[in-house]
Amino acid sequence: MSQYTLNGARPASLPQKLRLPNGRWRTAPYTEADLTAAGYAPAPAKPAYDPATERLDWQDGNWTVEPLPPRDPVYLPLTKLEAMTLFRHITGMDDAGELALREAENVKLLWMKWETDVPQSIHRDNPVVGFFLDELIDKGHATAEHKAAMLAAWPTEG
Repeated sequence: MSQYTLNGARPASLPQKLRLPNGRWRTAPYTEADLTAAGYAPAPAKPAYDPATERLDWQDGNWTVEPLPPRDPVYLPLTKLEAMTLFRHITGMDDAGELALREAENVKLLWMKWETDVPQSIHRDNPVVGFFLDELIDKGHATAEHKAAMLAAWPTEG
């Protein structure tokens, strides 16, 4: 079905009736003169585009194709084990380092809270993740760079 634009508006199908400038109404089939008099013009064909990566829009009487904006990442939840494995990878910590961290006097309470209060499935944006990392930084067991690297390396969908 052909698309028409009314005075440059977004293309659409023709209406059931046209009102002409003289006030009279016309029903289909319309003549080209009727369409022109009522302000209708054939719309340009839609350009080819990839809806997965591009957006089709109508601006100033023409079709435009623009890239879709980047999507916000969707971070996957991690188990406590996966989160600790990621932390160990980022910091270069080995088994002895983790054991020493667990035994360090200044983080025993923090570690106990990690073991008991943190849910099994941890989301990157859960405040407890930032709090835990900030406490490790404050107590000298991690750096701000480690925190930034861990958050940047948190797995995402896709």
